This record gives sequence, structure tokens and C-alpha cells, in this order.
Amino acid sequence: MGTDLKSKVALITGSSKGIGKAIALKFAENEADVVINGRSPDAGMETVNKIKDMGRHAIFEKADVTVYNEVKEMVDRVLKKMKKIDILVVSGGVISHGNVITAPNFFREVDPDTYIDFINSQYFSRLYCVRAVLDHMVERKSGKIVLIGTDAGRWPTPGESLPGGAGAALVLTTKVLASEFARWGIRINTISTTVTKDTPGIDYVLSCGPPAKIFQRAMERQPFPINANDIAEAALFLASEASDQITGQTLSVNGGLCFPG
Repeated sequence: MGTDLKSKVALITGSSKGIGKAIALKFAENEADVVINGRSPDAGMETVNKIKDMGRHAIFEKADVTVYNEVKEMVDRVLKKMKKIDILVVSGGVISHGNVITAPNFFREVDPDTYIDFINSQYFSRLYCVRAVLDHMVERKSGKIVLIGTDAGRWPTPGESLPGGAGAALVLTTKVLASEFARWGIRINTISTTVTKDTPGIDYVLSCGPPAKIFQRAMERQPFPINANDIAEAALFLASEASDQITGQTLSVNGGLCFPG
């Protein structure tokens, strides 16, 4: 899809790799100026340089989206440098406990000490980012917010009780915030994803022993395999004027793997 994001500034979290990176490049292709966020400056600057090669303005801002103070400080820096934020896309959020990345697993096998890590990564991180940009968007009486969630929050998925719980909370929160934010001209929607080819997340999950079998079977059953660019196209639509009459919705980009209500 082609659309015009010229003069728009988009802050995209988790955009140094994977789905977030695909969204950042897609927005830049459609003339947005982009703020890249992640934990790794090296990976982030690779994306920044690709965007600059397109003739668009891009900067990198380091912040951990699971820590509100870091998110707020990042937003303040962006506003000083870019003067505004028209679009917020919240992607990424590594699920880790200590220094160990935590993979989805059957509930009986999940360490209770990691419960909060799933919620921080997949739910609180979204709330923190929305809250950090909210006052600015309220003042301007405009804004597009796109949250990246999971179809496990809409469809019961073995091995994803905790990510699914966080995803379900995000679906309802999106509806509530859409109702609250409409008075200020702010639209907020969620994209619900599933197994996505050629992304660091699926590569990691497929290397994680017994739970990997669930995701491998899901990929085999998926009628229309998807990649990060497919999700980027959906994000572009929701960030554009073409979706101005849409808010509070959750769009499943799942290749026909399931049909949640």
C-alpha cells in the first residue's frame, strides 16, 4: 500500500530489528521522518542510515520500554529534536528474566518468578509508551497510536498463557483508551500478530525445545504465511489518513491461522 506520511514524525519502539524495523522502513518509504528506538545503538543506527539513504530524516533514541522513566525521557528528547510526534507505534519488548531471554512455554513449566516479566514486556511497555506521548498529543488534539500485540490474546494458544493474558488485556485497553481519547482527536488501534516468518522472535522460539513444536505446527497450518512487511503494511494503514474513521479496533494479521471474534 502507498500513502502519504509527508511531514509526519513517527516514533517506533523496538525498531532496530524485526517487525519494528520493517514498520520504520515502510513509514520512511512513505515519506515520514522516523525515530528509531531500541536497546542497541549499533543495530539502531543501521536502520537510521537506511532511512537516511531514502532521503528521510531519522534519529536513534535508546530506551528500555519496560521502564517508564526511560520512555518518558526518550519522548522528551524526541520532542526537543523533532518538535512533535504525530504517530506512535509500540513494538518490541524483549521478555527476559535477569539476563536470560524467556520463551513461551506450557504454563506448568513457566517459572512463577517470570510472570511479571511477560506482563512488563507485552503490556506495561505499551501503557508506558502511550502515557509518555499522551500529553503532547492531547495538546495538539491529534495523533495516531498503533500497538503491536499477539493473536494469543484473542485465540487460546497452548504455550502462550502469559503472553495471551497480556495480549487480551491490550485488546480491551485499546477499546477503553479509544473511547477516552476520541475527544482529543487521537486514534488508537492494535495489530494482533502470530507466527511471522523471518523475524528474530520466531527464529528464537523455534530453537526453544518442546514449545517450538507448537509454533512449527502453526506455521505448517497457516494458509497464507506472513512476514514482517505484511504487518508493516497494516501499521501503515492504521497510521495514515485512510484509517481516520477507525479507532479502538484490533486487526489480526495472522495469515488465516485463526479467526478470532
